Amino acid sequence: MIKLTYFKLVVGYDCGLDKSACQLGYPENCVNCLSKKFSEAHFLIDIIEATEQHSEEKRKLMVYKHIWRKYQDVSSIRHVIIINKAGLPAFNMAISDLPIDATLISGFIQANISFSFQQLTMIDRINPEKKLYELEYKNFIILLSNGNSCRVCLILDKKASNSLRELLSSFTDVFEENYEDKLKQFELKGDLDILKPVRDLISKSFEINMLYPLTLSSLIPPDAIKNLSLIQKAIYECAKDMLKEETYFYINPLIDIISKLLGVITKEEILWNIRQLMKENIIVQSLEFQKKALKDTQQKKEERENIIQKLMEMKNLEDIIFESHQMTPDMALLKIDTLIKKGEIAEKNDAYQEALNEYQTALNYAKEFFLEEKINEISSKILEIVKINKDVELNYAILQANRAEWKKNYVIALKYLFLINDALSAENRDGIHDKQLNKINKKIKKIQKHFQ
Repeated sequence: MIKLTYFKLVVGYDCGLDKSACQLGYPENCVNCLSKKFSEAHFLIDIIEATEQHSEEKRKLMVYKHIWRKYQDVSSIRHVIIINKAGLPAFNMAISDLPIDATLISGFIQANISFSFQQLTMIDRINPEKKLYELEYKNFIILLSNGNSCRVCLILDKKASNSLRELLSSFTDVFEENYEDKLKQFELKGDLDILKPVRDLISKSFEINMLYPLTLSSLIPPDAIKNLSLIQKAIYECAKDMLKEETYFYINPLIDIISKLLGVITKEEILWNIRQLMKENIIVQSLEFQKKALKDTQQKKEERENIIQKLMEMKNLEDIIFESHQMTPDMALLKIDTLIKKGEIAEKNDAYQEALNEYQTALNYAKEFFLEEKINEISSKILEIVKINKDVELNYAILQANRAEWKKNYVIALKYLFLINDALSAENRDGIHDKQLNKINKKIKKIQKHFQ
């Protein structure tokens, strides 16, 4: 007779589901759900006593990790296809720019699933429980949930996590519960528009909006910003800065910027706060964004600006070259000295950009006549103005950082301190700015502690 050894285990288990969105029935079904999980892991368990973790700090960490895992999952999705039992693609939705032939993939899936079905035992065949399949297709993974009336497929760029598997299985249940009749209509009419509303269900279930280009709402009440947490204020300020460069921003670059700015805050917590701002409609989807059109427009704009800049430079040089053919060296020297004089007057009046323009034109004349002495003199003046401009910008940044810290506007203070840090680091030849950099870094760490 075999004697079994029994243990009492105290286990902390993160089921990976948000209780507010649990499709399995929270809290009444938690014990049954846990029992099923342990059975699938080949544990023989007689009694389960489950208690929910109420530690606020641990609960928050668990939620942060859940949202982060969900973001990682959705980031791997490239396409969603829903196939009826006859093997026809009833619905397909591109999540990325990946070109997918839904009919071709449907045929591939149908052939592979039919082959897999033939390998099942009779017990497996009569078991009504849904099956999940994972297939390799070219450089992608196909994760498939086999429902009663359809198959829901995710085209992924990496192997699916357990949480994504559970989410797909749950989505299949919800889809069949709400759209089984629509699916039958599709089978009768063959009209793809019948299942168009499924797009919203997919976006909501998988939170696809985390991948979309975002912007700040134009309808934010003034009090809403005032009541944000320090981390959320940092997100808001950085999003504003990103929108100065583009008409939209993505979550991933925003997380990287905030992570560098705040230092002590995890990316998981930053993402959770971004998601909160999305729920409060402070961060919203960029409705004007059309991915390909905007990319093409931006590219054309940059090309046009480059052409205009080159034309302007060429025009300036053409004028100088044309004029130089009619000049003697003495006339050229007189012209150069006049331009230098104009530059010096502009410099005295703190009109540094005007001074730079005069010096640059003078430099072009000097180069055209190979006047090495003048070239060196003018180049020195240009470098001096560039240095003055950098010093002015640095002093302004230091002043703004100190003011912001005094007003307890820690987000703005950190932004200016990082600007100062980057500027000094770029000019730190032979360690000449080491003391200043150490001082700045200490101040950054001191301010970052306010966000803990």
